[in-house]
Amino acid sequence: MNTTYNSRYAVSPNETKSMDTNTLRANFLIENLFSANNVNFTLSHYDRFLVGGIMPINEIIELPNIPDLKATYFLERREMGIINIGGKGKNCC
Repeated sequence: MNTTYNSRYAVSPNETKSMDTNTLRANFLIENLFSANNVNFTLSHYDRFLVGGIMPINEIIELPNIPDLKATYFLERREMGIINIGGKGKNCC
C-alpha cells in the first residue's frame, strides 16, 4: 500500500479572477483520486477540507495518519463521510 498526499493553499477571489484554465485546474481539480491498493489524499486549506480515495483490490488498507493533520490518529479531531462507489464492502476488523 502506498499513500499519496498533497496540500493546496487557499487563493483569494481576486487571484482566482486572473487565473487561466490551466491555473484553475492546478489549484482546484483533484485528479487520480483512485488507484489500485493506494490511498490518495488532497488537503485543501479552504476549511482544511480533506478529500481521499482508497481502492483496495487485493490488500487490506489501513487509514494512515498524515503529518499535516497534527493529530495522533487520523480521526482524532475530525469526522468522516464514506461513499462506496465500488463493489460490496466488508469490515475486516
